[in-house]
Amino acid sequence: MEIAWWHWIAGGLLLVLMELAVASFFIIWFGLGALLVGFFTLLLPLSLAAQLALWSISSGTMVFLWMRFFKNPDRTKSGLAKEAFLGETGMIIKEVTELNKGQIRFQKPILGSDTWPVIADETIPAGERARIIDVMGQTLKVAKK
Repeated sequence: MEIAWWHWIAGGLLLVLMELAVASFFIIWFGLGALLVGFFTLLLPLSLAAQLALWSISSGTMVFLWMRFFKNPDRTKSGLAKEAFLGETGMIIKEVTELNKGQIRFQKPILGSDTWPVIADETIPAGERARIIDVMGQTLKVAKK
């Protein structure tokens, strides 16, 4: 069985377009690997084994480089100290009182989300700015800015 160069190009484009639908930012590397194999096969004829090897190596290398060097550093990792987020400020979007939880929104995601439930030792009305003073599981403790 022989795979022509345009099969690789079409498959690569299909995988890149699939990335738009799935939005995992993982499929794209296999699509780019297929495009690379298609262009190499267009320039010089490669056996099927060489094509599959080139696709596997290029896709694996791109996935490794993405995960190792270019992955978003804002994502949380297990064991990440909560102290890294203490002092961050956000806008209270649902009033928080001593007895009722409120909600806060940050400009950039904190611990993977831009909106968090909050508690406070004092009443903080919606529209006020507040800063994180503690992380308590899935709830942030805040104080007025």
